[in-house]
Amino acid sequence: MAIIIQSDHFLKHADIIVPVPLFWWKRLRRGYDQAALLSETVSQECGIPMANSLRRTKNTKTQTKLDEQRRRVNVMNAFTVEADRIKDKSVLLIDDVLTTGATMNECARVLKEAGAKMVYSCVAAITPG
Repeated sequence: MAIIIQSDHFLKHADIIVPVPLFWWKRLRRGYDQAALLSETVSQECGIPMANSLRRTKNTKTQTKLDEQRRRVNVMNAFTVEADRIKDKSVLLIDDVLTTGATMNECARVLKEAGAKMVYSCVAAITPG
């Protein structure tokens, strides 16, 4: 991911990296947050600061067995953002997997509403959905 970001004209100029967060209970149960771990490594490799500016405020169902429409509804209004950390910044949103893009789109919407100048995304894997 870091190599791709460093070689992309837009991504390498991001002001801040923001991971797509897990709900606190899922993170506690799992013992780690995969998007945060990816983001920390990419931040170190690319020299772009990372901020955990997004919060998942809704314990959404797992997306794996939902169709595209239900995925969008499932993550609707599931995130809040600390606007002061992303206002007028180009944000690089990082997650582990992208299937339909419902989660990434909802996160981007919330970040833009909070004042992000631009939101880019980078994922470790894309799966058919």
